[in-house]
Amino acid sequence: MSADGFVLVHGGFHDARCWERLVPLLSRPAVAVDLPGRGSRPAPMETVTLEACVQAVLADLDASGFERAVLVGHSLGGATVPVAAARRPERIAHLVLLSTLLAPDGGAIVDGFLPETREQAIRRLGNAEDARIEMSDAHHREMLNGTMSEEDVEFLVRRHVAESRRLFTDRASRAGLPDDLARSYIRLGQDLSVTPAQQAHAISLLPGLEVREIDAPHPAMVTHPKDVAAILNEIAAR
Repeated sequence: MSADGFVLVHGGFHDARCWERLVPLLSRPAVAVDLPGRGSRPAPMETVTLEACVQAVLADLDASGFERAVLVGHSLGGATVPVAAARRPERIAHLVLLSTLLAPDGGAIVDGFLPETREQAIRRLGNAEDARIEMSDAHHREMLNGTMSEEDVEFLVRRHVAESRRLFTDRASRAGLPDDLARSYIRLGQDLSVTPAQQAHAISLLPGLEVREIDAPHPAMVTHPKDVAAILNEIAAR
Protein backbone atom coordinates (compact mmCIF):
# COMPACT_ATOMS: atom_id res chain seq x y z
CA MET A 1 0.00 0.00 0.00
CA SER A 2 1.48 3.36 -1.02
CA ALA A 3 2.04 6.23 1.40
CA ASP A 4 -0.37 9.14 1.57
CA GLY A 5 2.10 11.73 2.81
CA PHE A 6 5.61 12.65 3.90
CA VAL A 7 6.95 13.61 7.32
CA LEU A 8 10.25 15.49 6.98
CA VAL A 9 12.70 15.84 9.89
CA HIS A 10 15.54 18.33 9.61
CA GLY A 11 19.11 17.86 10.74
CA GLY A 12 21.31 19.65 13.25
CA PHE A 13 21.44 23.45 13.46
CA HIS A 14 18.37 23.72 11.20
CA ASP A 15 14.61 23.83 11.41
CA ALA A 16 11.67 22.99 9.16
CA ARG A 17 12.53 25.82 6.76
CA CYS A 18 15.32 23.75 5.20
CA TRP A 19 12.67 21.78 3.29
CA GLU A 20 11.06 24.84 1.62
CA ARG A 21 12.40 24.09 -1.87
CA LEU A 22 11.58 20.37 -1.71
CA VAL A 23 7.99 20.38 -0.46
CA PRO A 24 6.40 21.87 -3.63
CA LEU A 25 8.02 19.10 -5.70
CA LEU A 26 6.59 16.22 -3.69
CA SER A 27 3.73 14.17 -5.09
CA ARG A 28 1.89 13.94 -1.77
CA PRO A 29 1.21 16.29 1.13
CA ALA A 30 4.15 16.86 3.45
CA VAL A 31 4.60 17.89 7.06
CA ALA A 32 7.96 19.50 7.86
CA VAL A 33 8.66 19.01 11.56
CA ASP A 34 10.23 21.64 13.79
CA LEU A 35 12.11 19.75 16.49
CA PRO A 36 11.98 21.36 19.97
CA GLY A 37 14.05 24.47 20.61
CA ARG A 38 13.41 26.13 17.25
CA GLY A 39 10.74 27.37 14.87
CA SER A 40 7.21 26.52 15.97
CA ARG A 41 8.49 24.64 19.05
CA PRO A 42 10.51 27.14 21.11
CA ALA A 43 11.90 25.55 24.27
CA PRO A 44 14.81 26.02 26.67
CA MET A 45 17.74 24.13 25.19
CA GLU A 46 18.25 22.10 28.37
CA THR A 47 14.86 20.46 27.68
CA VAL A 48 15.74 19.49 24.10
CA THR A 49 16.48 15.81 24.57
CA LEU A 50 16.39 13.03 22.03
CA GLU A 51 13.17 11.76 23.61
CA ALA A 52 11.60 15.22 23.29
CA CYS A 53 12.47 15.18 19.59
CA VAL A 54 11.00 11.72 19.10
CA GLN A 55 7.79 12.89 20.78
CA ALA A 56 7.65 15.95 18.49
CA VAL A 57 7.89 13.76 15.38
CA LEU A 58 5.20 11.42 16.69
CA ALA A 59 2.93 14.35 17.54
CA ASP A 60 3.22 15.75 14.02
CA LEU A 61 2.71 12.31 12.51
CA ASP A 62 -0.42 11.81 14.59
CA ALA A 63 -1.72 15.28 13.70
CA SER A 64 -1.00 14.86 9.98
CA GLY A 65 -3.98 12.69 9.21
CA PHE A 66 -1.71 10.41 7.16
CA GLU A 67 -2.63 6.76 7.51
CA ARG A 68 0.89 5.78 6.46
CA ALA A 69 3.77 8.16 5.79
CA VAL A 70 7.22 8.18 4.30
CA LEU A 71 9.34 9.32 7.24
CA VAL A 72 12.44 11.21 6.08
CA GLY A 73 15.37 12.33 8.23
CA HIS A 74 18.36 14.41 7.17
CA SER A 75 21.78 14.47 8.83
CA LEU A 76 21.36 14.59 12.64
CA GLY A 77 17.72 13.71 12.03
CA GLY A 78 19.09 10.17 11.93
CA ALA A 79 19.14 10.27 15.72
CA THR A 80 15.39 10.74 15.86
CA VAL A 81 13.62 9.11 12.92
CA PRO A 82 14.59 5.43 13.45
CA VAL A 83 13.44 5.67 17.06
CA ALA A 84 10.18 7.35 16.04
CA ALA A 85 9.62 4.67 13.38
CA ALA A 86 10.14 1.98 16.01
CA ARG A 87 7.38 3.56 18.13
CA ARG A 88 4.80 3.74 15.28
CA PRO A 89 5.85 1.10 12.72
CA GLU A 90 2.28 0.58 11.54
CA ARG A 91 2.15 4.24 10.46
CA ILE A 92 5.43 4.20 8.50
CA ALA A 93 5.32 3.08 4.87
CA HIS A 94 9.05 3.71 4.35
CA LEU A 95 11.92 5.12 6.41
CA VAL A 96 14.31 7.31 4.41
CA LEU A 97 17.69 8.48 5.69
CA LEU A 98 19.18 11.37 3.71
CA SER A 99 22.92 11.34 4.44
CA THR A 100 22.25 10.82 8.13
CA LEU A 101 24.40 10.00 11.06
CA LEU A 102 23.19 6.87 12.85
CA ALA A 103 23.72 5.44 16.29
CA PRO A 104 24.25 1.77 17.01
CA ASP A 105 21.07 0.38 18.54
CA GLY A 106 20.95 1.40 22.18
CA GLY A 107 23.76 3.90 21.68
CA ALA A 108 24.17 7.58 20.93
CA ILE A 109 25.11 9.38 17.73
CA VAL A 110 28.64 9.93 19.06
CA ASP A 111 28.96 6.14 19.30
CA GLY A 112 28.18 5.98 15.58
CA PHE A 113 31.04 8.21 14.45
CA LEU A 114 33.90 6.53 12.64
CA PRO A 115 36.43 5.26 15.19
CA GLU A 116 39.14 7.56 13.83
CA THR A 117 36.96 10.67 14.26
CA ARG A 118 35.01 9.74 17.40
CA GLU A 119 37.37 11.16 20.02
CA GLN A 120 37.77 14.42 18.12
CA ALA A 121 33.99 14.73 17.84
CA ILE A 122 33.53 14.12 21.57
CA ARG A 123 36.13 16.77 22.40
CA ARG A 124 34.44 19.24 20.03
CA LEU A 125 31.06 18.64 21.69
CA GLY A 126 32.60 19.20 25.11
CA ASN A 127 31.03 18.31 28.42
CA ALA A 128 29.64 21.66 29.53
CA GLU A 129 26.43 21.57 31.55
CA ASP A 130 24.89 24.01 29.08
CA ALA A 131 23.24 21.88 26.38
CA ARG A 132 23.28 24.71 23.85
CA ILE A 133 25.73 24.55 20.93
CA GLU A 134 26.14 27.54 18.65
CA MET A 135 27.62 27.53 15.16
CA SER A 136 29.08 30.70 13.70
CA ASP A 137 28.22 31.77 10.17
CA ALA A 138 31.88 31.29 9.25
CA HIS A 139 31.96 27.72 10.58
CA HIS A 140 28.72 26.91 8.80
CA ARG A 141 30.17 28.16 5.52
CA GLU A 142 33.28 26.01 6.01
CA MET A 143 31.11 22.90 6.22
CA LEU A 144 29.37 23.57 2.90
CA ASN A 145 30.62 22.31 -0.44
CA GLY A 146 32.72 24.83 -2.37
CA THR A 147 30.74 24.17 -5.55
CA MET A 148 27.51 25.48 -4.01
CA SER A 149 26.14 28.76 -5.31
CA GLU A 150 26.27 31.80 -3.06
CA GLU A 151 22.47 31.86 -3.19
CA ASP A 152 22.30 28.34 -1.76
CA VAL A 153 24.91 29.13 0.90
CA GLU A 154 23.01 32.23 1.98
CA PHE A 155 19.73 30.29 2.05
CA LEU A 156 21.26 27.94 4.62
CA VAL A 157 23.33 30.38 6.65
CA ARG A 158 20.35 32.70 7.14
CA ARG A 159 18.32 29.79 8.51
CA HIS A 160 20.74 28.05 10.85
CA VAL A 161 19.88 27.88 14.54
CA ALA A 162 21.38 26.68 17.81
CA GLU A 163 21.45 22.96 18.55
CA SER A 164 21.26 20.73 21.62
CA ARG A 165 24.30 18.71 22.64
CA ARG A 166 21.86 16.05 23.90
CA LEU A 167 20.98 14.95 20.34
CA PHE A 168 24.56 13.77 19.95
CA THR A 169 24.91 12.15 23.37
CA ASP A 170 21.49 10.76 24.41
CA ARG A 171 21.11 7.02 23.95
CA ALA A 172 17.99 5.35 22.58
CA SER A 173 16.76 1.95 21.48
CA ARG A 174 15.29 1.02 18.11
CA ALA A 175 13.58 -2.01 19.66
CA GLY A 176 10.26 -2.40 17.91
CA LEU A 177 11.53 -1.47 14.46
CA PRO A 178 10.35 -4.42 12.34
CA ASP A 179 12.98 -6.11 10.20
CA ASP A 180 10.62 -5.90 7.23
CA LEU A 181 9.87 -2.17 7.51
CA ALA A 182 11.03 -0.71 4.17
CA ARG A 183 14.05 1.54 4.57
CA SER A 184 16.41 3.46 2.29
CA TYR A 185 19.58 5.50 2.65
CA ILE A 186 20.29 8.28 0.15
CA ARG A 187 24.05 8.67 -0.09
CA LEU A 188 25.37 12.09 -1.19
CA GLY A 189 28.53 12.00 -3.25
CA GLN A 190 29.77 15.55 -2.52
CA ASP A 191 29.02 15.60 1.21
CA LEU A 192 31.66 17.35 3.34
CA SER A 193 29.66 17.20 6.59
CA VAL A 194 28.76 13.51 6.67
CA THR A 195 31.59 12.20 4.54
CA PRO A 196 31.24 9.22 2.19
CA ALA A 197 33.15 7.09 4.70
CA GLN A 198 30.87 8.19 7.54
CA GLN A 199 27.81 7.51 5.38
CA ALA A 200 29.10 4.00 4.65
CA HIS A 201 29.59 3.43 8.38
CA ALA A 202 26.06 4.67 9.11
CA ILE A 203 24.65 2.30 6.49
CA SER A 204 26.41 -0.59 8.25
CA LEU A 205 24.62 0.22 11.51
CA LEU A 206 21.08 -0.41 10.22
CA PRO A 207 20.62 -3.67 8.30
CA GLY A 208 18.30 -3.86 5.32
CA LEU A 209 18.83 -0.42 3.82
CA GLU A 210 18.31 0.08 0.11
CA VAL A 211 21.05 2.52 -0.91
CA ARG A 212 20.43 5.25 -3.47
CA GLU A 213 22.90 7.96 -4.50
CA ILE A 214 22.80 11.59 -5.61
CA ASP A 215 25.94 13.48 -6.64
CA ALA A 216 25.16 16.38 -4.33
CA PRO A 217 26.48 18.18 -1.24
CA HIS A 218 25.11 17.71 2.26
CA PRO A 219 22.05 20.02 1.98
CA ALA A 220 20.74 18.20 -1.11
CA MET A 221 17.13 19.21 -0.40
CA VAL A 222 18.32 22.82 -0.99
CA THR A 223 20.81 22.33 -3.82
CA HIS A 224 19.22 19.35 -5.63
CA PRO A 225 15.54 19.34 -4.61
CA LYS A 226 14.37 17.79 -7.91
CA ASP A 227 16.71 14.83 -7.49
CA VAL A 228 15.65 14.26 -3.88
CA ALA A 229 11.97 14.62 -4.80
CA ALA A 230 12.30 12.11 -7.64
CA ILE A 231 13.54 9.42 -5.22
CA LEU A 232 11.00 10.27 -2.52
CA ASN A 233 8.08 10.31 -4.97
CA GLU A 234 9.08 6.94 -6.39
CA ILE A 235 9.31 5.50 -2.87
CA ALA A 236 5.91 6.92 -1.87
CA ALA A 237 4.23 5.34 -4.90
CA ARG A 238 5.34 1.79 -4.09
